[in-house]
Amino acid sequence: MRQCEVVLRDMIFKYERIERETKLKFKEEKTKSRKLVHLKKIKTLRYYISQCEMKIATCVHKQYALEQLEVTRMQIDAIKASTSIFKNFSKYNPIEKIEDLQEKMESNLEDLSDISDLLSTSTLEFDETELLDELNSMDDVEEQIVEDFPEAPTHRPLAKAEPLPV
Repeated sequence: MRQCEVVLRDMIFKYERIERETKLKFKEEKTKSRKLVHLKKIKTLRYYISQCEMKIATCVHKQYALEQLEVTRMQIDAIKASTSIFKNFSKYNPIEKIEDLQEKMESNLEDLSDISDLLSTSTLEFDETELLDELNSMDDVEEQIVEDFPEAPTHRPLAKAEPLPV
């Protein structure tokens, strides 16, 4: 198709070149009979140029149709391949087994949902008043511990430190 399109474009180029030359001859011609011959040639060339353009359009249309047929062929091949795979799968895995697996999957999904719900809910609950009471009692104990500490020394040590007995 592409070669046909190239040939048709070459023909159009050739016809347009001849048309330009014929128009020049038409303008230069003095006699009516010769002008009439050139005019007929120009009209004929225009007709065949339009015919070539229509054939190019038809070729392009056919080319697109062939591409679509190729896509359709690829789809059919894919369907054949998947059918073959499904046949092999169903040969070794009967429908009952698949249904059992599906039921087990549904059961497992329900269990997973239950576990997820259990993990997301808080199981520890505290009484706020008890927590506040405990915190207050801790504050009292801390104050009492701080009061029992000895006072820190405030004087400077001597310049020479005496060695400690070992």
